[in-house]
Amino acid sequence: MFLRILPVFVTTALLLPACQSSPTPDTTPAVDGTTLLSTQGRRGLGHHVDVPTVEDPRVPADVLTLLSQMFGETVVLAGEPHQPLTADSAPPPAMGANPHTLVRFVHLTDTQLVDDESPARNCVFDAAGTTDGAFRPQEGYGCHTLDAAVRAVNALHASLPLDFVLTGGDNVDNAQRNEMQWFGKVLNGGPVECDSGADDGDKPGLTFPQKRAFTAAGLNVPWYWVTGNHDVLVTGVYKVDAAERALATGTTAVMGARDYRQVGAPVTTDEVPADALRLPLYATEIVAEVKAMADGPGPHLHGLASVAADSPYIQYRATPVANQPVDIIALDSNAHTGGSDGVIYADVFEKQIRPLLEAAQAAGHFAVVVAHHGSGGIGDGGDAFGTSQIGTMTPELFRRELSKYPNVLFYLAGHSHVNRITRYQPKDGDVVRPFFEVQTASLADWPSQMRLIELIDADNGFIAAKLTAFDTPAQIGGQPTNELAQEALRLMTMDRASGWDVNLGEGLLTDRNMLLWIKKPAGM
Repeated sequence: MFLRILPVFVTTALLLPACQSSPTPDTTPAVDGTTLLSTQGRRGLGHHVDVPTVEDPRVPADVLTLLSQMFGETVVLAGEPHQPLTADSAPPPAMGANPHTLVRFVHLTDTQLVDDESPARNCVFDAAGTTDGAFRPQEGYGCHTLDAAVRAVNALHASLPLDFVLTGGDNVDNAQRNEMQWFGKVLNGGPVECDSGADDGDKPGLTFPQKRAFTAAGLNVPWYWVTGNHDVLVTGVYKVDAAERALATGTTAVMGARDYRQVGAPVTTDEVPADALRLPLYATEIVAEVKAMADGPGPHLHGLASVAADSPYIQYRATPVANQPVDIIALDSNAHTGGSDGVIYADVFEKQIRPLLEAAQAAGHFAVVVAHHGSGGIGDGGDAFGTSQIGTMTPELFRRELSKYPNVLFYLAGHSHVNRITRYQPKDGDVVRPFFEVQTASLADWPSQMRLIELIDADNGFIAAKLTAFDTPAQIGGQPTNELAQEALRLMTMDRASGWDVNLGEGLLTDRNMLLWIKKPAGM
């Protein structure tokens, strides 16, 4: 199998992505002269094929050929207005006389911040199709891509005030302590160096700017932690145990890691410098690690204040905005026994999750339930690299239990790296009422998007959930958000356009900018 190799390229100017919006209309001035939200414009592929190219983006000479053929270039596509969608297919209602926004937040999921030098990497598994995420040409720039996303969120916040950022899981890639520390430092701001083992930032004859220390901007709003399979499992599939911890902190890159001691940082299965901070963490250690991250502007301990130190499941209820009746209920949908699919045990639902739902209902609060996996990805844990478990919930049972709570507005997830909005109807015991599920594309892969979510009391008996996809911009106000993030975008675009990344991450028109109409339950 060929191994992907990441060369260092000269960054070129890329598109100025997309902007918008106030709580209800779709027209507001651009932020600092730049469009951010996709109602006014969005990023598209400048050139692409539907099957993998003959040129292999794992081979440096082929990468140069692909870039010369415009596979790394983007175009600006027309903006997309919000499409209305009601839960029961009825015509959308007219907005009331005095609508007001309850909360406004950003869903940022699947960052997959990776230590690409770790001996626990599985880079040699990479291929177009099922394993296309085993190695990404742009992954060495992950901290810079996240910093660019932070700067975009801050710019948006300056124009359209946000209440918080909600992560969606797979915040890191390999469950490692150093990856989690990088994630917290980039979100909270200040000096950060996303490098491990030997210092790779500057060497005679070798220059790897993505490995140099830089100053992250840090979010100007609070952020909440949600856990994904890559946060609790090695490479997102292997159970953390003594053997995996020894592998990650050792020196033998059995399945291939990047070697920044060589020109182009090729993938190697040879010896690499060791680093104790590469230690993969058990779930209980993750709780402590996240609680140790600086709070920045809040919230206290990033939502985990109520999570017990010895809890194997990281789930909680939070009310992000004082005096606003909206709760976030974060669930742990991960198969801690291994495998990338989701698992929710029926007894854990009864003992831990149902009390959170009932507490929100008793408080008279609306709720957004968030987890990493879409409901269709929840099973018994018996997928590849996993072990079938007893007492697990089916997707239908899980959706049915959530839909019993009329104050739950929708279920929010990531994992698929694809924008997707699904409306479930009461049939075959699936749900007890019409129910929405929203999934957001990833930051790690094309098109490197987040989702703005505005919950509006429409003053007409409905809550309007306004969902707006937005790109991680290359520039704001004519200045780069993060120059190295532009190079990541170029490589990410090449990976997708050449057919090696097969995800249609942007989703369909009805998966992006939507206005979901949700009836208020009686008495709220």
